[in-house]
Amino acid sequence: MKIVLNTSPIIFFSKISCLHLLKNCATQIFVPENVVLELGDYPVPDFISVVSLSNVGMAYVKGMMGRLHEGELSAIVMAQELSADYVILDDLLARRKAHSLGINVMGTLGLLLLMEKRQLLTRQQVWQFITRLTQQHGMYLSPKIIAQLKEKLLVNAKIH
Repeated sequence: MKIVLNTSPIIFFSKISCLHLLKNCATQIFVPENVVLELGDYPVPDFISVVSLSNVGMAYVKGMMGRLHEGELSAIVMAQELSADYVILDDLLARRKAHSLGINVMGTLGLLLLMEKRQLLTRQQVWQFITRLTQQHGMYLSPKIIAQLKEKLLVNAKIH
């Protein structure tokens, strides 16, 4: 599986010390140079390839900036240019834009659930990470989504 990352998933996975697990979720992981600039002090691990957009792609990003940030648009365009299986985005408007272009989208939560499916994390660990992300690190999830995740992850579990 080939994926392109936006800024927020890298930051969120860094904050919960799970960034290294991404290498077990995809065969190829890419990040646009613009996203690296947005990351500031967050390092990009060696297993993630930093790639430049084509001139046409960069012109598209510059022309579309407004409601979406440069990093989000760059990740979307890069996913198109590389024929990626998924672009990893958390922002709802960015996700909608990618969907409208026919690009498969996954977010930080989707990657956490994939890690559980691949037995890299337990359901309880995924729930603990979601709790940390929402309560300590500024990830917003609607109460409905939180309830659905809690039920999915903690059904028959000892942690509540």
